[in-house]
Amino acid sequence: MADAAVMATFFHAWRKRQAEKQAAEWTDEQEEARVAVEELPDVLRDQVRRTVEKLIEGPDTEVEGALEELDQLLEPHPDLKERFFRLRVVDDAVKFLK
Repeated sequence: MADAAVMATFFHAWRKRQAEKQAAEWTDEQEEARVAVEELPDVLRDQVRRTVEKLIEGPDTEVEGALEELDQLLEPHPDLKERFFRLRVVDDAVKFLK
């Protein structure tokens, strides 16, 4: 019976570490996206910020519209578009829609 208690404690601690790790990764991904927004030219920054924040904080129902808007905003800037669509936050949103 003691072995079962030890195993239960081990798995509880492992699940807690996994959850903490995932939360830290999500925080890092959000920060990476927000830094990318801050590095944009002034003319794009506010509009792209709104769409990225929808991807981060908005409801699932707004994901598709936010991705379409981001695509349209960055269409004239292929290098920026490529950079943003490689961000994990954006990539996760694309995968969510599939």
